[in-house]
Amino acid sequence: MRKFLLILGFLSLFYTGCSKAKSSGALTIWESYNDEEHTLFLKIVQNFEKDTGIKVEVQRIPFFGMESKILTALATRSTPDIARIDLGMVAKLATRDGVMEIKNFDTSHILPQALKSVEVNGKLYGIPDQVNCLALFYNKKIFREKEVEKPPDDWKEFLSTAQKLTDTKEKIYGFGMRSSLWWSLPFFYGFGAKLMSSGRFSLDSPEAIRALTFERDLHLRYKVEAGAWKPGAVDPDVGFQNGKYAMIFNGPWKIKSLLETNIPFGVALLPKGKYGRPSPIGGTDMVIFKNTKMYDKAMKFLEYLTSENTQTLWANELGEIPVNVKSMNKMDLNKHPYLRIFKEAIKEVVSRPIIPDYQGVENIVNPEIETALSGKKTPEEALKDATRRVNEEIFNTH
Repeated sequence: MRKFLLILGFLSLFYTGCSKAKSSGALTIWESYNDEEHTLFLKIVQNFEKDTGIKVEVQRIPFFGMESKILTALATRSTPDIARIDLGMVAKLATRDGVMEIKNFDTSHILPQALKSVEVNGKLYGIPDQVNCLALFYNKKIFREKEVEKPPDDWKEFLSTAQKLTDTKEKIYGFGMRSSLWWSLPFFYGFGAKLMSSGRFSLDSPEAIRALTFERDLHLRYKVEAGAWKPGAVDPDVGFQNGKYAMIFNGPWKIKSLLETNIPFGVALLPKGKYGRPSPIGGTDMVIFKNTKMYDKAMKFLEYLTSENTQTLWANELGEIPVNVKSMNKMDLNKHPYLRIFKEAIKEVVSRPIIPDYQGVENIVNPEIETALSGKKTPEEALKDATRRVNEEIFNTH
């Protein structure tokens, strides 16, 4: 009984606190930034409050806990005014009528590549607050030791470079790979594959099969990929940091931690294929919930957050890609030289299909990719099975 009363008391305090936050007249924002980003975000919020007189209350949520918390809040009608969510969740909330369509917002200053990820049926349901993409990270020390002068320019060079860098006796591999669909998109896109075609999931195309065959061959045929995607294996980040994987794919979010380890690394554009160097676009978006009574104030905050001054501060303090077009030319490339590569790479990014259950697609496709990489199925078999299931289970088509 005593334990029950303590829990009841805690819940009472919790809900009272929530009610107070809602009745205070403050704009409530749920965010999920990392420590460094969170500190800067609070500074931006303080500047916004000072400049506008609008009070803001910020609640920090773990990134991977945001979706479940929002879905619970929708069910209990206790959503905040604004939340920062992964771009893959925008369509899910829009189709559930959980977030508001963004109207009368000047998007001319926002990267058009980022805006595509928040458009659902031609309508805008969020504003990008953060954007990223992938590049090739390489270990300069291993390159020097193997007398490899520069990172590979295309996929053919990528294979030959990985072969030169691989030393199985020393357990050093040319490449450490992640196997999920999103991390495989540089292969699929680079070989000309499309995830959707004529309203149908289409990862069983000849281009997709060639891409996955190349990806599989890196591991099974040429043995230049370490199997970093296997359960229990050394993952790409750790393997790259301890000098076991000479090349990996990664994004700008990894730069700071690598610099702190003093690893001699470089960053280059993804290998070029017949269709260029397309990278999947990543990032997050700010959405406004339907139950807000502060739409105008929320819009003012999003305008402030994506303004040239704020985004220039964000880029130069954190070394990240800004979402404001004008800020792209004001990045401090002397302070953050690696941003030169990402500034170029962002030009060729490709948005994932706007699918309400994108995670459901990954849940089906990812295991099939692994069956191909391990040799349990041919790439053609794996992709045909994955495509059939996605069309049946996600899109209800055959």
